[in-house]
Amino acid sequence: MQIRKSLPDIDRLSIVAAAIMLAFALTQIVNFPSQTLSFSLLGILIEFSIDFNTIVTTLTVILAAAGVEWLIQSHPERRTFKHFWEHGQHWIVPMLTAFVVGVALNSIPEGMVWWVIFGLGSLLLLAVFIAEYNLVSSDEVQYPLAMVGLTGLSFALYLLLAIAVYSSNLRLYLQLPLLGFGALMVISRSLFLRLREWYFMWVMVCTVIVSEVTISFHYLPLTPVQSGLILVGIAYALTSIVSALKEGRKGWAFWAEPIGMLALMVLVSLIKI
Repeated sequence: MQIRKSLPDIDRLSIVAAAIMLAFALTQIVNFPSQTLSFSLLGILIEFSIDFNTIVTTLTVILAAAGVEWLIQSHPERRTFKHFWEHGQHWIVPMLTAFVVGVALNSIPEGMVWWVIFGLGSLLLLAVFIAEYNLVSSDEVQYPLAMVGLTGLSFALYLLLAIAVYSSNLRLYLQLPLLGFGALMVISRSLFLRLREWYFMWVMVCTVIVSEVTISFHYLPLTPVQSGLILVGIAYALTSIVSALKEGRKGWAFWAEPIGMLALMVLVSLIKI
């Protein structure tokens, strides 16, 4: 009975997940020549390539936001939201999930590996939808579990995004907005889950720091995995520091989590795989 209470309406969940993954599957069937858009900004030539995969990824991001909103509408404890951010907060991680899955699938050639990532992406999307649904509940058991799970999923998604972006050898003007906006989404959602309040100024400060690190990593001889791990470690450490400040922690209780996670990410990045 408790498990059933923790799950959204199965029909709605299956429809939303199937629609998103079907859109990704269509990229293996439908295709058209890419179109290049270029313009000059301050004497710098900027080019964007738009193809069917790009359009599908954009549409699935929008569909993920609409889908999680539809799922939340069926929650028995759903209340009338007074402000946009009260329900818009639930869109952040599903949108990031659809985007990361799309980027990952677009960077992998057709074959068995593509379908493995497709299957794992489907499971990940379901897990995110279920976690967001449980965050609507005021239950003392469901909310903390969903919070921990969704926070972990958020940073795991950001790691996958960073690895995919650095592996694609994109130019800096494309890397920076992708990883900067990803950090903005992950940090803002994680802080709200911890503190139950929006701290936009702190989120912007953390995002600027992560963006500066992103720029430096573009010129350092690091592998995509190393860059991704260290970047996630920094983003998580900054989130922990802000949380500790707002919760009034001091001494070792203040520094243990951020230093421990950052040290772990740096250590793992040094391991040769």
